Amino acid sequence: MTYWSIVLLTLCVGVVVTHYPPDNPPYLLDEATARTESRILERIEHLSRILSNTTKVFNDRVDEVKRDFSSVFLALNETKSSCRQSISQMKNETTEMFNATNRALGHISEQLSQFSTLTTHGMINLEHKLERRPEDTGVYLIRPDASSNRTFEVSRDWTNNHEFGGNWIVFQRRFNGSVNFYRNWTEYKDGFGDLHGEHWLGLDKLHAILKPHQHELLVVLEDFDGVIAYAHYANFKIGDEGEKYVIQSVGKYTGTAGDSFTTHGNTTFSTYDQDNDEFFSNCAKSYDGAWWFHRCYERYWISNTKYSSSVIFTTY
Repeated sequence: MTYWSIVLLTLCVGVVVTHYPPDNPPYLLDEATARTESRILERIEHLSRILSNTTKVFNDRVDEVKRDFSSVFLALNETKSSCRQSISQMKNETTEMFNATNRALGHISEQLSQFSTLTTHGMINLEHKLERRPEDTGVYLIRPDASSNRTFEVSRDWTNNHEFGGNWIVFQRRFNGSVNFYRNWTEYKDGFGDLHGEHWLGLDKLHAILKPHQHELLVVLEDFDGVIAYAHYANFKIGDEGEKYVIQSVGKYTGTAGDSFTTHGNTTFSTYDQDNDEFFSNCAKSYDGAWWFHRCYERYWISNTKYSSSVIFTTY
């Protein structure tokens, strides 16, 4: 029954439509709607394909950027590690170069010091040969330490004393008793007497001379009958005033006077007003003299009596 009503409706519509004029043909609504829907669907499908392609391109680009960033980060990490290794290597090489340079400078400094000593000795010998200096005792101005501007006069003996060579500096000479040697600490520190005759050079000057280099010590004794004896020590060194001019070294003994000085090692200097000896009494006051006393009689002592003696030394 429904079917027939639909057919009838269609027919009625068709009859009504056929009454339009010939210049206005019928327009099928369903067909137009279907075409519109088809076009819309096609457009949507086309846009969907475009969106899908665009999304794929975008995702591919994102993946490519991620890969690029990963490569960059990897390269940065490798560069960072390489830089650390290079910096560490450069630091080690720089340290080694610095140490090698210090060693080389130390070696050069040592060679220059040796060269300076050899040159000084060579010039002294040359001046002897050229007779610029007399080969006998005289008074000369010296600067014992090249690093200091301190200078003072000393008595120098150019004779070949007991085959030990010349160029000796005399720090004590007594031969006629014209100078009083019973002096206080300050006078023994600063020195007294006449450098051309009897004198004591001074403990402070003696320390300044002995400090920079190794020196020999030669003690020459002569009695009233003209008999001469000597004592030679290979390495003589004393401390400064703060150490009471303690004997730090005397070295090996050779000679004819007997070894009366080796036992004085590590003893300090004594005067009548500074009793620094190890004896129970003041040796300097008891025997009118001054010296590095161990026991009062074990020394080449300086007393205020008349006899001839000289204490002289030189550098190697």
